[in-house]
Amino acid sequence: MSNRISSLLVLIGVASLLYGSYLAYVRYTPGKLAFASYPSEFIVEYPVKQATPTQLRIPGIEVNLPVVPSTITSNRWETSNTGISYLALSPIPGEKGNSILYGHNWASILGKLPKINPGEIIQISFSDNTTKTFIVEYTHTVNPDEVEVIEQTEDIRITLYTCIGFLDSKRFVVVAKLQS
Repeated sequence: MSNRISSLLVLIGVASLLYGSYLAYVRYTPGKLAFASYPSEFIVEYPVKQATPTQLRIPGIEVNLPVVPSTITSNRWETSNTGISYLALSPIPGEKGNSILYGHNWASILGKLPKINPGEIIQISFSDNTTKTFIVEYTHTVNPDEVEVIEQTEDIRITLYTCIGFLDSKRFVVVAKLQS
């Protein structure tokens, strides 16, 4: 009996080490948040940005995080470990087009994002002390190769996403439009 208990404890220990290693890998691997590609035709040269996003708030799910400008270098998406990444290659939130914001699916960042519902409010504050309010239109889950969700649009929207699913294999996407 004690031999079985010892074997079980060893098995639990090995499983815990493997799971802990996986969590460390995910935490320090920024590519996990990337889409499969960001084709060059999506990249648009925007004029010098006067006011940049600094804070993102989602009152309905109690999210209040700093916004960090990020870019893509050699198909590697920069990510923040302390807040929301704003893809600086996309328009400023509130300007015409699709503004891309993303963050890790950690409890301290966007772990609650899958609980958001259409009609909820997302507020973005800017460096010039203004705030813009966006209303969630819809949410959906996509594969990393479904890059249509980050393509540029003719309307004014933000696309906010995080990883979801087994081994972060999918993206949970929130599309919100500027409140008029």
